[in-house]
Amino acid sequence: MKVVAVFQFYLPYFLPRTAEWSEVPYLQNKFDVGGQLVHVHPRKADEELFPSPIDEQLADSKIKVESGFIIPVGAPSEIFVRDRCFDRIEAQVHGEVASRDDCLSPELGFAYRTSAISACNTFLYHCRVAGRDPEVGSLVWHYNFDHDRCYFASPHSLMWFEVDSKEILRDDEGNPFWTAHSGAIRSPARVPIDLGTLQQSLSLNEQPDLPVGLLVSAKQCLMVEQLHEGIVNLASACEIASTRYIERKGMSGTPQVSDILRRRNSFADRRYHQLTLHISGRSLRDDDVDSFSLLENAYRTRNSVAHSGELVYKDSAVGTTITVTRSMANEFYKGCERAIEWIENL
Repeated sequence: MKVVAVFQFYLPYFLPRTAEWSEVPYLQNKFDVGGQLVHVHPRKADEELFPSPIDEQLADSKIKVESGFIIPVGAPSEIFVRDRCFDRIEAQVHGEVASRDDCLSPELGFAYRTSAISACNTFLYHCRVAGRDPEVGSLVWHYNFDHDRCYFASPHSLMWFEVDSKEILRDDEGNPFWTAHSGAIRSPARVPIDLGTLQQSLSLNEQPDLPVGLLVSAKQCLMVEQLHEGIVNLASACEIASTRYIERKGMSGTPQVSDILRRRNSFADRRYHQLTLHISGRSLRDDDVDSFSLLENAYRTRNSVAHSGELVYKDSAVGTTITVTRSMANEFYKGCERAIEWIENL
């Protein structure tokens, strides 16, 4: 049976449309996602924001705002999903199933949603670049470093149709095959900061530590799957932390340090092994080999991003090129964070 899964994804901004977007020739955009056909349809200006009963039901649902941390008096305790929705983009994922009941499988729904997200993100990324507008964001799985899991942020609905009849699929009782999900929102409550720590930072009468600031920027990028930007920020944080270590030790420009920095060894080997051995008699490779390896591969990935735009690194041990995934980039972050803490404590 040929079926099409129709997803409605809701956006927290307006698509950058012109009047042409509502004309027929520009209405559908076709994408091949791993051999699966996906049609992406940005909402026409005169289409309803919530086009079906399941979408209206989604709009009227509520999300509770809860936290184990302190929330100020008067803060909202819940929000309507409709308050998060300014626009909509539709994805039609085409496929075949053995029977209609296959469409009730969570695994199939997840696989089709993954294809839908990929196609929509391709469309949205082209909008972002063509418009030079960083506010045009993608549909993302937000990674939570504390929970070590991802949450899909966008409210969305799914309806299953039979292709030939163009009718919505229903069970034996006549109930339509449709579902709706409110998506996830980041908690507005933040992890508490000890007042003494904050006052100590403010008392320095200067900007906060730059390497740590870049680590935070990298973390933000990785949380929303902006991996290229995250890797570049990680590498910059580690390089600046190393440079400041040299300055702090009063070794800038010395012949021995200059010689080490000119060597053709890898970044991690020069700055977090040879250099620190020379100055402090310590090596990250000896003290924390796992973090050293993660730093090594993160900086190699940074070089690839800077030179070719590819999110890969060369594994010198086996001589193969490794494609960096989101989970790998998250591990790079943890290793680089430990490396910076290590060198700042030398």
